[in-house]
Amino acid sequence: MKKNSSFLIQFICFALVFATIMMQSFTHSVKMKPLNGFDQNEEQPVELSFKTYYDGTYQNHLTEHAKRNTGFREFFIRNYNQVTYSCFGKITNINIVKGHHQELYLKMYLDEATGKTLLLHHPDVEAAKAEARKNVQETLKLIDTLRQHGSNFLFVFAPTKPAVYPEYLPRRYQQLLSDFSLEEYYIELFKENNIPHIDFYNYFKTIKDKVAYPLYPRTGTHWSESTIPYVADSILKKLTEVAGYKLPSVNYLEENLTTDYSVQDGELEASMNLLFPLNKPAIPRPIFELTDTTNTDKPNLLVVADSYFVQLRNSPFVEAFNHWDYWAYNRDIQSSREQYNWKQLDMIFGADEVLEEANIVMAVFTAPMLYDFMFGFTQTAQNLFQKGIISDEAGLKAAIELIKENPKWMNAIEEQAIQRGITTEENLVINAQYVLDERFRKNNQQNP
Repeated sequence: MKKNSSFLIQFICFALVFATIMMQSFTHSVKMKPLNGFDQNEEQPVELSFKTYYDGTYQNHLTEHAKRNTGFREFFIRNYNQVTYSCFGKITNINIVKGHHQELYLKMYLDEATGKTLLLHHPDVEAAKAEARKNVQETLKLIDTLRQHGSNFLFVFAPTKPAVYPEYLPRRYQQLLSDFSLEEYYIELFKENNIPHIDFYNYFKTIKDKVAYPLYPRTGTHWSESTIPYVADSILKKLTEVAGYKLPSVNYLEENLTTDYSVQDGELEASMNLLFPLNKPAIPRPIFELTDTTNTDKPNLLVVADSYFVQLRNSPFVEAFNHWDYWAYNRDIQSSREQYNWKQLDMIFGADEVLEEANIVMAVFTAPMLYDFMFGFTQTAQNLFQKGIISDEAGLKAAIELIKENPKWMNAIEEQAIQRGITTEENLVINAQYVLDERFRKNNQQNP
C-alpha cells in the first residue's frame, strides 16, 4: 500500500511538472531571461494542406514552433550549457574557444591568427600581399580626394585578442599560429606610403606586461573598457596632429574596480548562456571626461569601422566632435543626427552630404576585416563624390524611401498615378528617378 502511494505521489509530481511546462508553453506567463546570441525569427505559420502535409513542410513547422515555444526553454538550455561546461569543460557555442586561465576567445579571430581566413580569401600569401598593395593605392587616391574636399583621413589598426595574448591560447591553436600577419603587412605598407595611421597592433604587444590590468577582458573579445580612455586619448592626439584641430584630451577621473563587467567586457560569457556567472577578476570600468568640449571649432567626424568603434561611440570620445556618423561595415549607420541614425547606408538620401561635411574620416578595423578592406568604402566615397549616390540601384532605393517618408509627397504621387492611369508603385519609381536625375544634374554643376 505504501509502495502504491509513493508511485502515486511520483506520478502527481511528474504530472504537475509537465502541466506547468505545457501551461508556460501556451501562456509564457513566467518571464524568462532571453538567450543571448543570434537567433532567426520564426517563419510565418504554414497552413495545413495536402501539399504541405505530404512534403513535410507542415510537420517541420510544427516541430520548429514547438522547440521555440517549449515552456521554460531558456532555463533548460542554460542548465544543459552549465552542466556541459562545469562537468566536462565544454562550451556548446561553437564560436567560443576556452584557453588557459579561463580566457575566452572568439573563433573568428582564431581563424585569422592561424591563417584559415587568408586561405578563404586568397590562394596564398603572395596573392594576399598583392591585394593589400592594390588596396593601399586605392587608399592613397581616397586621401587625395578627401583633401580636395577639405577632409583628413586616419586609419586605426585595432589588434585582436589572440594577437596580443597568444600565450593563453589552447596548445592546438598555438601550434597552428601563422607566420604571416596581414595586419602587420598593411602597417608596413602604410608606413612606406606615409598614410596617417595608429598602430595599436604593435603598441599593445609592447605594453601588455607593463599595464596594471589586461588590455582584453577574460570574458570578452574587444579591447577592455579599462583600455578605452587610453585608446580615446591616443586617437584624439593623433587627430590633432593629422587634421590640425585643437581637440581635447582625456581626464581620467576614477578607476571604479568591479566584477560587474560591461556588455562588451562580458560578451563571450553572455553568449555561452550559462545558469551561473563565471568567476572573474575585478577590472576597472573607468570614469573619464574630456578636458574641453566647449570649443566651438569642433570638427565633424565620419567613422567607417567594424565593431571595435562601438565602445568609443559609447564613451565621452564623441563629445570632441560637432556631430559624428558611424558607418558600421560601410553598411549600417549610427549617428548623432536623428535623420541618419539606425538606417542603412544604401537606403538614405544624403550620404554624399555626410561625406562632404566630414572634416575627419576615420577607419577602425581589426585583422579579419582587412580581408574585406574597409568593406568597399574607397569606392563608396568616390561614387558619392562623383555621382552623389553609391550606385544607381542604391540611389533609386534611397529616393523611394525619401518620398515614402513624406506623406504629402506620397499623396501627390497617388493622385498623379490615377491621372496617368498607372499604379502608385510605378509612379513612385518614375518620381524617384526624376529626383535622382535632378540630384545628379546639380552634382555635375557643382563638380564639373
